[in-house]
Amino acid sequence: MILRRICLSLLTALAVCLPAIAHPGGITTPDPNLPPEDVYLSPSDVHAMYGGAALAIVLTKPQHLPFRDLPPEYLQPGGHEHHDFASTLEGQAQCLGVNCAMLGVPDGGMFPVYMEGRVQTVALGKGPTDTTGTFPTEMLAMNLSGVGPTPPFIKIRESPTLPSLGSTSITDVGGGLYHIDSFFDVFTELSLDGGASWMPNTAPNPYGPTGSTRVVLGIPEPASIALLVLGMLGFAGPLRRRR
Repeated sequence: MILRRICLSLLTALAVCLPAIAHPGGITTPDPNLPPEDVYLSPSDVHAMYGGAALAIVLTKPQHLPFRDLPPEYLQPGGHEHHDFASTLEGQAQCLGVNCAMLGVPDGGMFPVYMEGRVQTVALGKGPTDTTGTFPTEMLAMNLSGVGPTPPFIKIRESPTLPSLGSTSITDVGGGLYHIDSFFDVFTELSLDGGASWMPNTAPNPYGPTGSTRVVLGIPEPASIALLVLGMLGFAGPLRRRR
């Protein structure tokens, strides 16, 4: 056990020294409207890690599936394009610690994650006539609840105090097609008691602020195994919340 911990610590140190891995993604589509109808993925092997008393949840291989239930018109107060839509998150989670029994899984056990809820985003400076361009974006809210194989008392939300920022570029590539590049660095929190208490994500983000998760439109490159280890070990303590 001691040797295993030493090896994991060395891999963690190695991961800290690695440069950020490129994550080319994006989609080419005939529809330039936002939000893009494609999957958002994480370029990191570990999407998020939430730590509690004798318990940690490691979320891996997530997919934010194509959005649905979009309103027929977007609200655009102040020249900003706002979106409110349904979202689905699916992936895998591993439970670590003696309190995993509360989820019905053993220490180190895996369980599938399937969650649904609403998401709100804004593209700053994007007005009704701005078909192309690069726009700062922000995820304003996300509230997902476990359904199906996921215990119904598990919830994930976007942080109510930390801004989840990103950027979206829409380029006319000719032939009636547009290329859209988009990403968000999302601060999330997880609840195991139906929302009575929340644990912030504490996994490092090799592309952005620690505690956030980079999600990229399209198919990004996978991260290295060292970054996987870094994500699994980087939950030493909760983030200090900004007010």
